Amino acid sequence: MQQAAIRINEEEFQPELLDEVPPRWNGPHVGRRLCDAMRTLAMLPMGGGGSAAWPAYCYEWDDLLAQQAQGELERTQALQNRIRLLPSSREVQRMEAAICWPAEYLAPLAHLLRAVNAVALAHSLDRDSGWIAAKRGGYADTWRERHDQGCDIIARGLRSCRVSVF
Repeated sequence: MQQAAIRINEEEFQPELLDEVPPRWNGPHVGRRLCDAMRTLAMLPMGGGGSAAWPAYCYEWDDLLAQQAQGELERTQALQNRIRLLPSSREVQRMEAAICWPAEYLAPLAHLLRAVNAVALAHSLDRDSGWIAAKRGGYADTWRERHDQGCDIIARGLRSCRVSVF
């Protein structure tokens, strides 16, 4: 068996870092950090009061046999065996800082505040501004423009407050 050698010049192959930190805050980087904050927030455990040490439901042998007959046993076992990945303390710290930016810097501009939060949430769910337009009305381009304007305003505010870039 013969293997082909692949040669790639350095000029042709320039891997881009997905999370390259710019030297100073800019609108796209603010949008990325807000999206990361929404993802981190979704990863946090949201308890409804006390913690449950027992499983949600105790299955008897007859229950397991009935589930196997219906083809539901594998799904039930998968739900019982799932693990939840928790965010690191650094991710939580960044989320706590970033989650307040829209309210802090866009309070008088409610239409931009809503757009920044909505588009950041959509991006954290791997959706686009068209998804927001379908849910809330309006046009996807308008939601995207307002999000970009709001992120630029937040970036200017972060630069003026000398917040370090992360």
